[in-house]
Amino acid sequence: MTEHTYSDWLSMYCKDHEDPFVRESEAMVRHCLDLDEKVPNEYGWKFSSKESLEKQISEVGSYQEVNSIFWKDQARNVEAYALMTFWRGVELIKSCLFGINAREVIAPAISARSLLELSTVFLLNANTLHKTFGELSFPDNTIVTSSEVEALVVKMIWGTRYGEPEPYLTQTNIMTSLQRLSKNPKAAELMPNYEFLCDIAHPSFIGNTSYWSHVDSVYPDGSEKRVMSRLSSREFNTEITDKTIWTLAWSSACVRNAFEIMSDANRVLLGKLKIS
Repeated sequence: MTEHTYSDWLSMYCKDHEDPFVRESEAMVRHCLDLDEKVPNEYGWKFSSKESLEKQISEVGSYQEVNSIFWKDQARNVEAYALMTFWRGVELIKSCLFGINAREVIAPAISARSLLELSTVFLLNANTLHKTFGELSFPDNTIVTSSEVEALVVKMIWGTRYGEPEPYLTQTNIMTSLQRLSKNPKAAELMPNYEFLCDIAHPSFIGNTSYWSHVDSVYPDGSEKRVMSRLSSREFNTEITDKTIWTLAWSSACVRNAFEIMSDANRVLLGKLKIS
C-alpha cells in the first residue's frame, strides 16, 4: 500500500456509502496526489523587495516596461504562494490519509480540520486572482498597478495573527473565509462539518466519544457497563470518520482546483503582457 492508496478496510467502508463525497473520496484524493507527482520539490523564487522593485522601475523608460516589471513581480509571488500552499495541502492530505488507514480517529480529524481551513482560503484567493487578472487591461501609454492585488498577495504570503502584526499583515479571520465560501450552494456541508471537527480538536464532548466503544452489560438497577477503548478494533464513532473522510475528499479537490486556477490566472496575466 502506498500513501496514494486507501487500505482495504477504508475502501470497503467507502464503497457503498450514502454520501457521494465519502463514496468517491479515494478518487478525489488520488486526483490531487497525482498532481503532486508533477510539481517540483524545490523552487527558485525570484523575490523583489519594495526597494528592489523601485530600483528596477527607475531604470526603465516605457509604460510597457513598468507594467511588465510590476506585474511580473506579482506573478512570481503568486506562483510561489500557490506552490507552498499546495505543498502544505498535500502534507495534510497524506497525514490525514495515513491516520485513517491506520484506523485512527482523533489525529486524522484534526488534520482534516486544518486541511479544510487551508483549502478554503486557497480556493477563495485563487478565484479572486483569476477574476481580477481576467478583467485587467493595459491601455497604451498607461501605467497599470493595483494596490488591492498587492495587499492580497502580501497577506497571502506574510499574513499572520500571531503576536501584534501591522494591520496590513493581520490575516483575515478563518471564520470569515469559511462563511464566505459556505454561501455557495455546493459548499452547504462546509460549516457543519468544520464546526464538528473543531469540537474534536478542542477538549470537548465529541472527541471524548471516539473512545466510547460499546455497552457490555446492563445491571439490574439500570446502570450500564460501558466499555472505553483506544484499540483499533473498537467500535468507534462513525460520524467522526464520515466527516473526516468527507473533509479529506472535499479539501483534496479544492487544493488541486485552487492550484490549477491560480496557475491559469498567472498565464492569463502574463499573456496580456506577452511575457513567457
